[in-house]
Amino acid sequence: MNGRALAAFLTGVADVGDGPRGGIVPHRLPGWARVQHDQPDLRWAEGCPAGAALRLRTAASRLVLAIAATAVELDGVTFPDPPVLAVLDGGVTTARPIAPFDVVPVDGPGAPRRNGPAEVVIERPAVDGVVEIRLPHNCRVELLGLEADAPVTRAGEPAGLRWVHYGSSISHCANAPSPDRAWPAQVADALGWRLRNLAFSGNAQLDPFAARVIASADADLITLKVGINLVNADSMRHRAFLPALHGFLDTIREARPETPIVVFTAIACPAQEHTPGPSVMEDGAYRGARRALEADGGALTLARTREVVERVVAARRERDPRLFAVDGRELFGARDAHLLADGLHPTQEGNDLIARRFPGLLPPEALPG
Repeated sequence: MNGRALAAFLTGVADVGDGPRGGIVPHRLPGWARVQHDQPDLRWAEGCPAGAALRLRTAASRLVLAIAATAVELDGVTFPDPPVLAVLDGGVTTARPIAPFDVVPVDGPGAPRRNGPAEVVIERPAVDGVVEIRLPHNCRVELLGLEADAPVTRAGEPAGLRWVHYGSSISHCANAPSPDRAWPAQVADALGWRLRNLAFSGNAQLDPFAARVIASADADLITLKVGINLVNADSMRHRAFLPALHGFLDTIREARPETPIVVFTAIACPAQEHTPGPSVMEDGAYRGARRALEADGGALTLARTREVVERVVAARRERDPRLFAVDGRELFGARDAHLLADGLHPTQEGNDLIARRFPGLLPPEALPG
């Protein structure tokens, strides 16, 4: 079948666009939301199909997925190298590299290098079952077609609690070696949940369109991780943050009056705990800005974002008992800071640690049954 036919097999995406090779490009934000910002890094992040998969039922012994993947090149380093997808079949997950792949330079005048597309071969026992092909979480892809030696039908959405998660690069987990190793994916797999991942590296900015996308998604549980990107980008001060968070929650609540919402504050990041943003990369690690402002009392630090989140949730709890706040340092605290690869992003060991801790930190009242 061609790439356009594969749209019917996709889960975890908002819509698809046209690709340069005649296939389809998955998007995590719908088209109407994509025109409401002009951030190149958000364009890239939402086009990386974290949490998205092709779900199909077949008795085929051989599947061949035609796919074009696009990595980025920064300071002469290609990431990811190579792109990887994961195949879940019969309860076993295997990582499959996508090679060759395209490369787009992001910090220089060089032209994109079109090396792909690739064919990913999936050989399996010729027994009827559901095959889930999890798309790369950290690069863009164009789906071009699928060949099989037996009929293929839609498997539909998986069963389980419908979980929508919004967050930053800490939840996007671009450094995870394969899509199943991102901590939200690990949580969903362990609990048998159906994940819709709306984590966008660098862009958990409380954008109004993001709130509307969350509100439009069928969800049994909504979790939000808020704070770090506001400090990283120095995009808000206290004056804007407090009403923006109220407004973000209002938008979701108006559409989802009964759905539990759990707001996680920022995980530990020593460089920004008490130092305002923006974050600055220096010698391979992030640090807070060296600001030369007077009486800068409204600047946000991570500590202050936690205070605001707790204040907002406390103010709403009396009329919204299904709203909860959790201290993100319980997920990943100062004692875990040695697991920050660059002073900001957890290593894979850190991602695994968050995945193990996350379920136990959800308030029991937020879970059905």
